[in-house]
Amino acid sequence: MKANKIIATGLVGLSLLAGSLYAEDAKVVATVNGTNIDKATLDSVKEMVRRSTQGDQVDSKGILDDLIITELARQEANKSGLAEREDVKNKVKDFTDKLVLNAWTQEKAASFKPSDDELKKLYEERTSTDKQEYKARHILMKTKEEAQGIIKDLENKVDFADLAKKSSDGPSAAMGGDLGWFKLSTMVKPFGDAVAKMEPGTITKEPVQTEFGWHVIKLEERRDVKPPEFDALKPQLEREYQQKKMLAYMEELRSKADVKVMLPEEKPEEKKAEEPKADTKPAEAKPEEKK
Repeated sequence: MKANKIIATGLVGLSLLAGSLYAEDAKVVATVNGTNIDKATLDSVKEMVRRSTQGDQVDSKGILDDLIITELARQEANKSGLAEREDVKNKVKDFTDKLVLNAWTQEKAASFKPSDDELKKLYEERTSTDKQEYKARHILMKTKEEAQGIIKDLENKVDFADLAKKSSDGPSAAMGGDLGWFKLSTMVKPFGDAVAKMEPGTITKEPVQTEFGWHVIKLEERRDVKPPEFDALKPQLEREYQQKKMLAYMEELRSKADVKVMLPEEKPEEKKAEEPKADTKPAEAKPEEKK
């Protein structure tokens, strides 16, 4: 049965905690060595299974059988004395610490309530940039001299896409150097700055250097972008506000705490004299995007 498979694999651990859901005055649907399983617990698990199976028929008897088996296993585990073993105690302590930490972190972050004015300020900051999108192609070369040679070829009316397929060192070469539509903030700064100064239909007169090499860029189109409405971004802005406040709060706690760091500082690694080989570059579809 589909429901039983889900319960057997996923709800055994949950059922071990089901005792907290039992109500003294609830209708009892089964007893296991004197321990009651009530209808509220059964209904709760049934609803969970129903959601996980997207509304499939749920077999109450099968779920109850699984809860009975799980209760038997729980009772045997308690009789085994495992709870007194040091390794189990440590795991229980770790679990408890994490549970308390997660609950405290969530509640503390939720306590930072932004005002509408603060959220609108964040919204303005978010939407004041990237009001345009750009569509461009590029040819990536290892050296400035190679890139300058590409520009000369383009001045002689060589097709940009064909030249990109033949000569570009970037993964977009197979697409004729096509980068699709992008916002400037998604590109490394030198590349984005160069595109921002270009007019559609033009090619960079000088190669543009980034950490990936030397780029020859052709801007094909540019279009305005309408930012999302405030209400659509509000939940995300609230989370970002709370995260920033939480980080600031933790920094304040650290500044007031007695913290001693005994770990010795590591010496920075010396840079190798040779340049990295071409095949060490990240194999991403758009190497000019920020990591």
